[in-house]
Amino acid sequence: MPDPSNPWTTLSTQRFYESRYVDVDQDEVRHRSGTDHPYTALRFRIYGIAVLPIFADGTTYLIGQYRYLAQRYSWELPRGSGLKSAVPLETAKRELKEETGAVAGQWLEVLRLMVSPGITDELAPCFVAWDLEQGTAEPDPQEDLAVRRLPFGEAVAAALDGTISDAASVATLLAVQARAAANTLPADLLTRLR
Repeated sequence: MPDPSNPWTTLSTQRFYESRYVDVDQDEVRHRSGTDHPYTALRFRIYGIAVLPIFADGTTYLIGQYRYLAQRYSWELPRGSGLKSAVPLETAKRELKEETGAVAGQWLEVLRLMVSPGITDELAPCFVAWDLEQGTAEPDPQEDLAVRRLPFGEAVAAALDGTISDAASVATLLAVQARAAANTLPADLLTRLR
């Protein structure tokens, strides 16, 4: 069995940048083997969520938008962020309503991703939501979103063929697909996925 304890001792930390979203630090660390090493760390003040809404007819929503840093258009599940002090489920509810107008009666957190653990402490709680009522979307003014409704199976295929490349969206779709295949989801959700 591997030793799961922390092998690193932090010798010093120098902060290079602070924003409302992330801090950038340079840590000087020592491994238990005795080797010193500089470690650049992005320490997030927020977390990103993903929501897979499932309608009674087995369809879901994808959100299309241009992602500035990736320099490409991206199809994703409804996504958003909240402060680390905020409850992830409340952030997920807010983002689903803002981007799609849908409100869900049932929620399940299916996974909590470490987004890029070699350089960042960012986590991404990922949810499936069902028992949906449709309302009016209220996106942020700076968001230029397209909303597409499609069968769950088509969304899974889009994750597998690379059409959807957002990590949290892909992971959420595949986690729900795997749990559906294993019959480990609530029965009223399983009936929507079949």
